[in-house]
Amino acid sequence: MKKNILIVGGSSGIGLELARHYVGEGHRVCITGRGDPGLSNAQFFRLPITASADDLAKGISDLVAAFHGVHTLVYAAGFLQRGPIETLSDEALLTMTHVGLLAPMMLAARLKPLAPTPLKLMLVTSSSQYTPRPQEPAYSATKAGLAMLGACLVRDPGFGKVLVVAPSGIQTPFWDRTDEDTSTMLDPIWTAEQIVALSSGPFKYKYAKLLRNPARVEVVETFDNNFSPIN
Repeated sequence: MKKNILIVGGSSGIGLELARHYVGEGHRVCITGRGDPGLSNAQFFRLPITASADDLAKGISDLVAAFHGVHTLVYAAGFLQRGPIETLSDEALLTMTHVGLLAPMMLAARLKPLAPTPLKLMLVTSSSQYTPRPQEPAYSATKAGLAMLGACLVRDPGFGKVLVVAPSGIQTPFWDRTDEDTSTMLDPIWTAEQIVALSSGPFKYKYAKLLRNPARVEVVETFDNNFSPIN
């Protein structure tokens, strides 16, 4: 069955690699982000997520109106600013909260009643989801919140399968403005391949870590439709 797949944060990195995969399978794909990656046979919608909640709400409503009948929401957007909490500006805190948590909540709220089948969610978080980092208080909090959002929504019958994936650093333009050493980080193509594999097969909820040194997959939890563990 060909599906309508919305990928938020698809201008580069994992989101773009996932878009390439799903376009290659013949699905109808819409990519959002700040810049158009120019992917053939994929629709692009510009959705800059800033500190303005009003702009975000309008942008998401316009997106939902422009791309109908979404079967699967892939949320792969990220925004990171580091520092002790008192050094982070209000704008940075608002933007990280909007990118990391408010945007996926608004999307889920709008897409659920319009989905032709129970809406499938694929949420890309980070190792910051489960690793407290003093220089990433807001970022880590939003990633943990995104994971909990998925764990809650999967218990709503209006949603289908929910996959939460926590990669441990990926070689993407996300790090271009930092001094981060990306040499040991995960390859985005490999990461996207693992996410596709993890999303297939029978399950209701799955949470997995994508670890590095060496690159590997650790499935933490998998439940069936009755929320019984799948071994």
